[in-house]
Amino acid sequence: MGQLEGKTSVVTGGSTGIGLATAVRLADEGAYVFVTGRRESELEAAVKTIGADRATAVVGDISKPEDLDRLYEAVRARGKGLDVLVANAAVGAFVTLEQTTEEHFDQTFGVNVRGTLFTVQKALPLLSDGASIVLVGSTAGDRGVEAFGA
Repeated sequence: MGQLEGKTSVVTGGSTGIGLATAVRLADEGAYVFVTGRRESELEAAVKTIGADRATAVVGDISKPEDLDRLYEAVRARGKGLDVLVANAAVGAFVTLEQTTEEHFDQTFGVNVRGTLFTVQKALPLLSDGASIVLVGSTAGDRGVEAFGA
């Protein structure tokens, strides 16, 4: 029996990379996992990896409130609250400052800031006593100056 037996979790950006690895680990510890992301085929593959009896995929973009509402309605319908929220979804365009467009800015802040904030805010009514919220972040700073076009 794992440490999260009988618990419910959500992982945004859960179809690949860190998000998928996190979802697998949560399931291995006994949690039921809702994974969300924008790409349906990757989410279906993630559910197969995690185990269809241990996971549900909800296609959505965290920058869209209606998609978050649909995600949390699926969690609510399960009827067990929410014990672990991993806000992992993020986007980034590796372009120089000169190449950055309004579209780059809007997408980056729409997902990484606005989307993360509302991911957590909309989860609040579902959180069980003692629930955990994990915010995943990264930076391109480890790539050196070249990553910023200098």
